Amino acid sequence: MSELHTPEFIAARNAAMARYTGWIGHDALDPTGPSGHAYGMQVSTRLTTYYRSTHRKGAMDITPQQVIDCLVAADVQNWVRMGLHGYVGYLPMPRATQDVDVMVPFSQKDKAAKAIASQWPTLLRHNLPQVVRFMDSGDLDQDGKPKPVVDLMMPWSPFQITILKDHVRVDPETGHRLPTIEAAIVSKYAAYISPHRDWKKKQQDAVDMRQIVAANWRDIDRERLSALAGQVWEQGAAEIIQFMQFAIDNKPFPA
Repeated sequence: MSELHTPEFIAARNAAMARYTGWIGHDALDPTGPSGHAYGMQVSTRLTTYYRSTHRKGAMDITPQQVIDCLVAADVQNWVRMGLHGYVGYLPMPRATQDVDVMVPFSQKDKAAKAIASQWPTLLRHNLPQVVRFMDSGDLDQDGKPKPVVDLMMPWSPFQITILKDHVRVDPETGHRLPTIEAAIVSKYAAYISPHRDWKKKQQDAVDMRQIVAANWRDIDRERLSALAGQVWEQGAAEIIQFMQFAIDNKPFPA
């Protein structure tokens, strides 16, 4: 801890900022319940499509529904939507993302990758042990590198194998295969505590985990949540319950 961030420093800063009342009441107006998958997907997809059509005119606009239709047509079995599109309906305020994440078992990897490559042959393919990433050469980042648009994820951890086996739900309105609330929370938890995760992304993981819990805590099965987190690491079962309570109480997560 730096000398600036002693308990005395924090107390003095809090006292100083308490004099400014400009934020009082603002957050209380935000939605607090889950948006629902169909609505969340509609908002997220619309925002991404608008961004690409307005600001990235050379980019391919590959939607989550198109990826699902591609995989289903290729008879890919036991897939589940992951990433933002997998849990957007659990969030109170949906947002956009530029890539589509789908997890498939290793036995379906080649079939799924072939289907994506055939459907969008101009995408650049990058093979990693845990993911097959498809990138759009027509949409470059600030460094001139193509951005990812589709990630085919493989289960690299026991908890992800369990998600594919026991934590997939079918949304009745859209027919999409989604992670359960418990699986979404544990996925965010695993990312947040990973030493390999970029710190900027870990901050978003924490925000998403907190919002999922706060918006859905009455519907969370704590036993299933704890059992799944116990497959992340030895003390995950106990820690995830503590994280859940921190989110409900609006307290910070331990780093």
